Amino acid sequence: QSNTSDTKETQKTVLEMEMDANYSDSDPFENGRLFCVSEDTEALDTEVYFQMDGERGIVEIKDRNSDEVLWSNTWDENVNGASGDTVTVSLNNLQKEKEYVVRFTGTKIKHAVVKVTFESGLVQEKSRPSK
Repeated sequence: QSNTSDTKETQKTVLEMEMDANYSDSDPFENGRLFCVSEDTEALDTEVYFQMDGERGIVEIKDRNSDEVLWSNTWDENVNGASGDTVTVSLNNLQKEKEYVVRFTGTKIKHAVVKVTFESGLVQEKSRPSK
């Protein structure tokens, strides 16, 4: 009896956004990263790391076309320190023909880091939306 998941390395995909006060002069401002999956998946384990020096930060993972929010969290105070805040999320029923977006919206941001790590080789970052 062997378990192949222990013997092969798990591929990871990391989407990272780092913003400072010079990123945008709009308040609130937004930043986002697109991704897709190479096959339909029932559940995708994801780790969201967040660090912020600012008033408010919202991180959402959503279906780009329908705007359906798959996961969201809001921080209303500074999240500092090397450890930041890490949340483990399971995204359900992702489909390969869809595009998804990790979106950050922030107000009075001096510095913010959003790092989303997918514990799967099925996820690919997209540089621009499909038509």
